[in-house]
This record gives sequence, structure tokens and C-alpha cells, in this order.
Amino acid sequence: MSQSDSVKSFTQCLGQFATGVTVVTCCNSQGAPCGITANSFSAVSLDPPLVLWNIAKSSNSLQAYLDAKFYSIHILTAEQQHLSVHFAQSIHTLYEEIAYTRSENGVPVLPGCLARLDCSTHTIHDCGDHYIIVGHVDDFCVEGDDPLLVFGGNYRSMESSQA
Repeated sequence: MSQSDSVKSFTQCLGQFATGVTVVTCCNSQGAPCGITANSFSAVSLDPPLVLWNIAKSSNSLQAYLDAKFYSIHILTAEQQHLSVHFAQSIHTLYEEIAYTRSENGVPVLPGCLARLDCSTHTIHDCGDHYIIVGHVDDFCVEGDDPLLVFGGNYRSMESSQA
């Protein structure tokens, strides 16, 4: 099996784990908003409250996230697939058509999400072709709704996954 076949097979294998979809937002060093889609999100600790997510070293906004003191993780609803698609593209720093406000720390906040965790960077780990960013959860809110899911490389909702 070639390296590219191996990577593709590994990606397909990982795709068998259904995950929620998040958009992580921060500001770059000039204060401009950044956002990136991430489904590599997990709880780490309840006391202290810690979560983690991964960012590819090839990301256009990598330096903004490595330098960010604060960021927000938005857990998307099934109706927010457009946000996931937008922030997964290389134009993910463009906010012209994206509704948002700013948190107390100046971080872009997307409205109407299933939940949001406002974090301060706790630690960053260099791991292979990604960085693992661990955040201390400073505040959070839950709005509730049907979550956006990814399974097998396709978007799903709780409704579609029960069919």
C-alpha cells in the first residue's frame, strides 16, 4: 500500500467515529477575526475545566491560534452547516457575510450555536502534522438544539442518523 493510499484508508477509518462539528474563533495579532472548522474537539478535565482541539500545521491561520490568549469553541447546530463549510475553506478568515459579536476578550462570537466555550490557552502540544491546543474553559453557555454531526465524511444530524 502506498503512503497516499495508507493516509486515505486511515482517514476513512477515522471517519467511522461520528463527531460533532465546531468552529473555533480567535483574533490574529492585528485584531482581525479568525475562524476554523474543527471536529477534533474533546473534554480533557472537569477540575480544572479543560478541553482540547487540533489544528493542522498547514492551516492558513495557524499562527493566530498559536499566539491567541483567548478563543471560543462553538458547537454547531444542524442548521449551521454553512458555517462549517465556510470556515473549513482557505477563506475562513473572511467574515463579511458572517454574523458575529465580540466577547469581553474581543473574540468573535457566532450566534445561535448549540453551545459555546470561551477559553484561555492552557498548553499547546506539537504532535505530528497538527498541534493540540488545550484550553481552560473560562465561561460557557448552552442553547440547545439538534447538533451537526460528521460521519463517514458526510454531514448528518440526529434526525438523519436515526433514519
